[in-house]
Amino acid sequence: MDDGILSVKLTPQWDSPSIRSSLQVSLSKSALLQAAVAFWTVSDKLLGCRISPALRHQSGFLCVDLHLPTDIDALASLAQSGAHISLFCEEIATYTENERKEPPCLLHPKMLLFWSTNNTAELWVGSHNWTNRAILGLNIEASVVIKMKDSSPLFCEAAEYLQKIRGICEEFDPTRVEYYKELQKSSDERTVPTIEVEASGAHNLGGTQITIFGDDLRDMKELGTFRKEVFLSATENSANESEYIYPAEITQLGELNSANSAAGEISFSPRRHAVRLGRRLAVLLPYQEVAESSVKSSKYFVTLDLQERDNSISLGYPKARSGVWETSEPEASPLIRRLESSDRMELFRDRKLRLKLPTQIESQGTQELTLYERRGLQERNFLTKRVIRTNR
Repeated sequence: MDDGILSVKLTPQWDSPSIRSSLQVSLSKSALLQAAVAFWTVSDKLLGCRISPALRHQSGFLCVDLHLPTDIDALASLAQSGAHISLFCEEIATYTENERKEPPCLLHPKMLLFWSTNNTAELWVGSHNWTNRAILGLNIEASVVIKMKDSSPLFCEAAEYLQKIRGICEEFDPTRVEYYKELQKSSDERTVPTIEVEASGAHNLGGTQITIFGDDLRDMKELGTFRKEVFLSATENSANESEYIYPAEITQLGELNSANSAAGEISFSPRRHAVRLGRRLAVLLPYQEVAESSVKSSKYFVTLDLQERDNSISLGYPKARSGVWETSEPEASPLIRRLESSDRMELFRDRKLRLKLPTQIESQGTQELTLYERRGLQERNFLTKRVIRTNR
C-alpha cells in the first residue's frame, strides 16, 4: 500500500550535531511552516532570516509555551514581522511520588511541518526545542525527519494535530509583551501566606505559641482551613524595626461568642497574644493573662505554633504587576477534559486538581512599608502574600 512516505532519517549525526544547515535547506524549499515547540529563544537571524517568510504565509503558524525559558522579545520580533505566533498559557500543578513539584510547561511537542510547493512535505518530530544550544549542537538531541507526499495519511494527521494545538493557544499580541513577561516571572515567583504583627522581643518567639484575637470575620475567610501552614512576620517595635520570620502552623481557629452565640465559653491560659482591631496591624503583647474583655469583644481567635526562625530566608513584597495567574475550574482546560479518569487519578492522586489561567488586571502590587506606615493603615489584609528570598 502506498502510504506516501518518501524517506525517513534520524538527525543529527553524532559527529555533526548542528541542525542549522538542515533547517535552512528545509525552509528554503518550503512555502510555509506550521510548528509547535515547548521553548523558543532564537532570533530570525540564526537561520538567515528564513523563519519569518514561512510563518507569514496565511496558513503558517508557530505555537510556543509561554513559560521560561521562552524569549518573549524574540517572539515579539517575529510577530512584528508578520509571522503568526500563538502562546499556550495554562498551569496545572502535578507532583512526583516524592512530592516534588513538576515544571509548569504543558505544551511539549517539538513538531515542524514544512509545506513545499511540489506537493511534498517534511515533518520533523523529536527533541529539539528552538534554542541555540539545541539547534547548534551543544545539547544531545535527536529528531526524525520524514519526507512525504502532501496527500499521505501522515501529512493529514500531522497537519490536523498542529491545528488542534493552535486551537487551544491564544494569538500573540505584540502590545502585551510586558504582560507576558510578568506572567513568566510570577509563575516562577514563590509567594507564601504571611501574618504580620508588631512585637517587642520579636527576635525571641521561636518555639512559642501565640494567639491573635480579632473582630472582623473577613480575617477568618482569609485564614481558610484548620492546620494551615503560614509564616509569621514579627517586626520589632524599636528604632531599628528589624523583621523576624517564623514558620508557623495554625493549630486552633474558631469563632467567639460575640460572633456566634453557639460557640460556647472558651478560656485561654496565659500566653503571648494580640488583639487586632478591625483590619489594622496587630500588636503582640508580652506573656500575660488574656483579658476577659478582649475575648468578649472579639469575633474570632487563631492560635499559631511558631517554629524556630529561619535565618536563611527573608520575605519581600511582590512587585507591582498587571499579569497574574488565577485559579479556574479544571474542566475549563482542554488538556484535563481529554484525560481518562484512571489517568487523572494517577497524575493527581489525592491532591485537588488546580488549573491556573493568566489574567490581566489593573497594575497592582504590595508596597513595602515601614512599621510606622503599616500602623497607620485602616485596611490591611490579615494574610499578606510575601515572596521568599534566600539570604546569602
